[in-house]
Amino acid sequence: MLESLTELKLRNNSLYGHIPSHIGNLSRLTFLDLSYNIFSGNIPPEIGLLKSLYLISLDSNSFSGSIPREIGRLSAVSVIFLMSNNLTGPIPTEIFNLSKLNYLDLHRNNFTGTIPVSIGGLQNLSTLDLSSNYLTGHIPTSIGRLSSLSDLRLNQNNLTGTIPVSIGGLPNLARLELHNNQLNGSIPKEVGMLRSLYYLDFSGNQLTGPIPASIGNLSDLVYLYFYSNYLSGNLTSLSRLFLGDNSLSGHIPQTYCNFTYFQLSNNNLTGPLPENLCLGGALIRLWVVNNSLTGPIPSSLRDCKSLFRAKLEGNHFTGNISDAFGIYPNLVHIGLSDNNFFGELSPKWGQCPNLTSLLISNNNITGKKIPLELGHTTHLQELDLSSNHLIGEIPRQLGTLKMMSRLFLGGNRFSGKYPSEIGLLSNLEQLKLASKNLSGPIPDQLETA
Repeated sequence: MLESLTELKLRNNSLYGHIPSHIGNLSRLTFLDLSYNIFSGNIPPEIGLLKSLYLISLDSNSFSGSIPREIGRLSAVSVIFLMSNNLTGPIPTEIFNLSKLNYLDLHRNNFTGTIPVSIGGLQNLSTLDLSSNYLTGHIPTSIGRLSSLSDLRLNQNNLTGTIPVSIGGLPNLARLELHNNQLNGSIPKEVGMLRSLYYLDFSGNQLTGPIPASIGNLSDLVYLYFYSNYLSGNLTSLSRLFLGDNSLSGHIPQTYCNFTYFQLSNNNLTGPLPENLCLGGALIRLWVVNNSLTGPIPSSLRDCKSLFRAKLEGNHFTGNISDAFGIYPNLVHIGLSDNNFFGELSPKWGQCPNLTSLLISNNNITGKKIPLELGHTTHLQELDLSSNHLIGEIPRQLGTLKMMSRLFLGGNRFSGKYPSEIGLLSNLEQLKLASKNLSGPIPDQLETA
């Protein structure tokens, strides 16, 4: 029965059980899609009898066991999707003899063993995804012979050794993900020859040495992730830059602008932020925590309406905090602690309607009062103004901030009475108001909390 069947598409149902061995009788089958079901058991070796098969998609099931070596007999196959199963064992070398193979996706399984040298024979391969397995050993240099490759993902394995220089010989490569392995050595300058690259992720390895200057040749690059390595040296039309948790030093180039994500935290960078960092009005997230950055905040950042989250703690920024920052309609979190800002707190913070965290501790902030306008930030959950030089009374308007969970005002010179309205903050988890000059009773609500 069904010997004339050419396409079998049962995708996205709730089918379960095993694939029967007599599937091998469907000799004219060109298209087999059983993905997104609940099939289990082994992939039968009879699958290798389907000599006309162009596409096999068994992904997103619960298949187990190893890939049958008979799959290497599918001489016409172009697409193999086996991702998101429970397949184990080494990837059979026979699969790398399928000269017409265009797409090979085996990610999110439990494959072990090494990537065989014979992978270099897949001259028509455009997508190779072996990520999220337990592969070991080196990336074979023969991978540089995959001249049609546009998407290479080997991330989240246990690969060791260096990134092969031959990888620079992939002229069509647009996406390269090697993150979360145990790769070491330096980033080869040949990566800068990948002129079609728009996505590059080497994060979470043990890479050392400088970032090669040739990376600047990648004019199409949009996403760059090098964080959590041991890269060093000095620091490009990118929109997202992720280079945190390295050993980068020197100044951030003043030509850097038009980013949406800018992550350079936990390095050894010095000098000012680029003046035009938010010139295009696209910056969403800015993280430069724990460097030695100096100077005033660039004027483009003051007018950056797109800003959603900013973390600038642990630097040496200076300038009048009243003038340095503007009104941010989308801002949720801003951290400015442990810097050298001075001046008075601006009432503009009260015009940031989505603000949940305002952290400005350990600066040189002065002034006779906390702006009453802060009472308008109804989403505020975290306010840290500790270790500054604020004086005057603590405004009772803080008692209207019903979402407040952490309120730190200690280490200032506030005077007057403890505002009883603080006791109305029913979500308050941490409160620090230590000051020698405060007087009066502790609010009853705090005594019973």
